[in-house]
Amino acid sequence: MRALYLVGFVFAAVALWAVTLTSSTSSASASFRDISVDQSQGVRSVDEKRAMAIAFVQKQLQENPAIPGLSFSVVYQNETVIATGFGTKQYGKTNTPVTAHSIFQIGSYTKTFIALGIGKLVDDGLVNWLDPVKQHLPWFRLMDKYAEQYTTLADLLAMNSVFGDHEGDIAWLLGAFSSERDLVERLAFFNTTRPFRAGDAYSNLNFVVLGQVIEHVTHQPWFSFLKTTYFDPLGMNETFGRPADVTNVDDVVSGHTSCNDQVLGPFDVSSSMAALPAGAGFIAAGSILSSATDLAKFSRFLLDHGRGILKSRKIIQDITTGHTILPSTGLDGVDAKGESFHPDGGVKGVSYGGGAVGALMYGYNFYDKNGGTLTMMMHNGFIPTEQLGVTLGVNVRWDSGADFYLLERMRSYVLGIFLDVPQATLDATWTQALAQFQRPQGLVCDVHFYGGQSWGNPIPNATQTLLAGTYVATTSSGYNGNLTVFKQGPDLMLHYGAFTKPLLGDKNDVSMLMWTIDYSASSMSFALSGLNTSAQTLTLGDVSFVRTA
Repeated sequence: MRALYLVGFVFAAVALWAVTLTSSTSSASASFRDISVDQSQGVRSVDEKRAMAIAFVQKQLQENPAIPGLSFSVVYQNETVIATGFGTKQYGKTNTPVTAHSIFQIGSYTKTFIALGIGKLVDDGLVNWLDPVKQHLPWFRLMDKYAEQYTTLADLLAMNSVFGDHEGDIAWLLGAFSSERDLVERLAFFNTTRPFRAGDAYSNLNFVVLGQVIEHVTHQPWFSFLKTTYFDPLGMNETFGRPADVTNVDDVVSGHTSCNDQVLGPFDVSSSMAALPAGAGFIAAGSILSSATDLAKFSRFLLDHGRGILKSRKIIQDITTGHTILPSTGLDGVDAKGESFHPDGGVKGVSYGGGAVGALMYGYNFYDKNGGTLTMMMHNGFIPTEQLGVTLGVNVRWDSGADFYLLERMRSYVLGIFLDVPQATLDATWTQALAQFQRPQGLVCDVHFYGGQSWGNPIPNATQTLLAGTYVATTSSGYNGNLTVFKQGPDLMLHYGAFTKPLLGDKNDVSMLMWTIDYSASSMSFALSGLNTSAQTLTLGDVSFVRTA
């Protein structure tokens, strides 16, 4: 069974999905120049582009039946030409169609909205990008006092902080904090290990801190500020900060997970199988929900440089510029996402609150910000010179055996249609991207969730007695907190964060204990060491807890 540390993989691909496929140069079959646009082929009409894009997406859905529903928008020449939905909100049901107004979780695309929140403060002269965080959040504290003093808003926005890749995610994903402020206050006890400004590392913590900066400067919750500043003026009435605030619950799609084409769900977005974080509250790193209609409005706003709300066009330019350089993967050509990169003279960067930036799409400058939750995925892409933006969201998260890059490859193809890339080049790029995809090794479908097998075996009463007690995190204890193990009738219970569920013994490994929580179709296991010693320890992912009482 998969342990919790694999949930971190979900958010790396979430991210909640900004991983660039690593491939060798020998496997690349095309160079950057091979996929440039041949203008001699002429241009398509807008109607032709719309029809081609819709037909292409429908074909992909037919070929990938594990996708229950899809949200799709295209803005071209700063006009909405597509805002629609396909499929169903609930797998297996034909009477719950996805429409342009269906509400999807957008995951880490929320980070772009947070960046715009900071951008509005810059536009109004209240902050500057390079201001230290502590200047606008006086109670911000870190164990690394140099980083506490000198980390800037820009460092957090561009994923260049002392917080490592997905560090600290376990605690907040499992609901260990009473609020976002509680989380940020407890960063004072978080043991950071990265050097100051060491380069790109994807951290959700950066944006939880930025959400608190917005709240401190504006004296209101970060989502309230975004709503009054952006969503209300733009008419984005189908965008919400958390599931509990959606006004028409019938519009909310259900979440699903899929492994080797087996689909689990539907799951309510407020359930433990789908909620981000546990408890379904606000999280500035990824709790926003929205529709194709609203995301098209937002795309138009980005592509129009914030006209009507921001005084300076430079704010959007600053946000969508690469600030932290991404290391080269060694690939010279098309990757599995349909993006292209030529390292000789080319460079890729990370934008503020966004993803990759560079001349990555058929020779055009491009930026994106992908997102994901426990049961949904969101991908997008923007070509600012052509006022072109595409968003694609699905109400499923793929597990083992899945083509994790399908949505991004679809996005790249649709962008190519609207860029008048010749059909032969579109198809060749698609084929080259498919050739770059390498299925993940060593992942199997969870035997409990997908196979229907029992969690594990009952723990003998004598062992239950030995396991019971209070356990304290061995690192960053003030951040990760405590867990408790106690007997309740015949069961041995474990409480951590928002969950209190029984422990069972792993059928195949006596050193592993299964925690029976329904969470993201991923069985969680604690590694047990030092039983009946002073060093008795339970380890969940990369966090260890030692028994103290």
